[in-house]
Amino acid sequence: MFFALSVALAYVLTNIDGLFAFLALSSAGRARSVIPGFLVAHVLVIAGSLLLGVGATFLSPDKLGYLGLIPIGLGLWEIWKNNRNSALERANARSANSLVGSTAIFLALSTDTFVLLSAILADSRRDMDHFALLGALLAVAGLLLLGMYLSNRIARNKQIGQFFERLSPFVMIAAGIYILLDTATDVL
Repeated sequence: MFFALSVALAYVLTNIDGLFAFLALSSAGRARSVIPGFLVAHVLVIAGSLLLGVGATFLSPDKLGYLGLIPIGLGLWEIWKNNRNSALERANARSANSLVGSTAIFLALSTDTFVLLSAILADSRRDMDHFALLGALLAVAGLLLLGMYLSNRIARNKQIGQFFERLSPFVMIAAGIYILLDTATDVL
């Protein structure tokens, strides 16, 4: 169960930018397209991660740990990108008046989560996959509930958004290091 909670935490922290896009879009009166778009995007992320993660079993098990280099690279990329411009500004610049538009925004903001979850599923033993999926589902439910709650309260608080946006790349780097290390959840 601890593994599921750690996956949920990593999933949430790599989706902070998506949460704040959710807040910005829903507070602008677009909740009818934002909520279903959020859910569709995360179903696609989880399903795609599962396919890629399980498909990676065709790789040599001693090489799977190197998948951790991908989240580390993405985390470093996000740190560099955050120094240039904010994900919130990019998300707000796009149209999200439709289900397709809001889904596209959340998918674009979830590439790091897709890579992270895929790497975790590829690196973990098959008997641990259900815990990883449980963690991802808990994270999506938590993000949705938190987003709906906060959209009524602090939708325009940019300081909180900037803090979590800056934290997210470090979570990616830490998750990448975790994947590179041999742990109890790894493929034998």
